[in-house]
Order: sequence, then C-alpha cells, then structure tokens
Amino acid sequence: MNKIHVTKTYNQGIEKVFKTISDHSRFLSGGGLQCEMIKLGNDNPNGEGAIRRIVAPKLTFEERIFDFQVNKYFAYQIIKTVPKHPLVHKKGWLDFTEIDGKTRVDWYSEFTITTPVVGGLVGWFVKRQMAKAFLKRLDYAVV
Repeated sequence: MNKIHVTKTYNQGIEKVFKTISDHSRFLSGGGLQCEMIKLGNDNPNGEGAIRRIVAPKLTFEERIFDFQVNKYFAYQIIKTVPKHPLVHKKGWLDFTEIDGKTRVDWYSEFTITTPVVGGLVGWFVKRQMAKAFLKRLDYAVV
C-alpha cells in the first residue's frame, strides 16, 4: 500500500478555504487540468454522492465523493481511469484544521499498483509524482 500526505497552510479562515477547495470544478480545473461534475452530491452539489471527472493531459480520472463534512473534511475514491491503469485506489481525503485564524489542509491518498513484480517500484514513482501534483494543486488554489 502506498500512502501520500502533503500539507499546506493558508492565511485564511476555514470557511473560505473549505468552500474554495471543495468546489471541485473550480479547484481541479486550470494548470493543465479540467474537472466537470458528472453527478451532483446528495445534500451539497460537491458533497457525498458527487462524481467528478478530472481530465489531465495523459489520463482521465472519475472520482466519487463518499464522505463530506463542511469545514472539516471530504473523502473520495478513484472509481475509473482512462486509459485503464493497474491502480487500486483505497481512498483519498482532505482534512481542514483552523489554527489561529489560518487553515491547514492535509491531503492524503492510499493506493496500490497491481502490476506483478515491478508494482512496488512503480508505486513508489507514482507516489512521488502524485505528492508533487497534490502540492502543486494546493499552491494553485486561489483562496
């Protein structure tokens, strides 16, 4: 199992940071990505039950939001990749913590690469690339 954890602190309150980052279409578009909501969430358009499609230059992900607590966290799972990849995504989630008027965002993801023999090495490489991409996306967020 590969685990990713990156952190960024914003000089803004938790409500503003959560609202910006949980707006999936906006947060995950730009800088080479395009995100569209293909199903809206049950109680919140970006919340539990929502499905988002993220198109990157070489890969498209579909992700389902399966847990969502306003101003606290949201969790997702990759349910499809195009082209298909040997990746089993357990879950990803973002935690939001307010500290002295600032907001810390912790982004986690857990996955396995199922390619026999070289899966561990590929997983290590993917983990490093995804950690960089997560930080870049958090840096890209306009809060």
